[in-house]
Amino acid sequence: MKTKKFQSYLEKRLSKQEIAEIDAQAQLEARILISLQKTIQEALDDYMKKNRVGFNELVRRLETSPSYMQKLRSGKANITLAKMAHLLALLGKEPSEFFKA
Repeated sequence: MKTKKFQSYLEKRLSKQEIAEIDAQAQLEARILISLQKTIQEALDDYMKKNRVGFNELVRRLETSPSYMQKLRSGKANITLAKMAHLLALLGKEPSEFFKA
């Protein structure tokens, strides 16, 4: 299998510590991505509820397609910084407010 060959290649080229560091960073990145997606989902749901806005109206307000909005709401969209800025402006939030711990 290609995965086994790649793992073997890595083990020949990198130390166990380097592999562990790469693995830890990849796991952290995955957790961060899931957290960001969840934060966006919750913010959109909250906005829709508070403003009594339906799906189609949200699509119109964000000037996007229904398929992209569905991906955004389901946590499967690859959001750009420009789209994030547009979303935050619609929500009336600064990045520091939106991403506070």
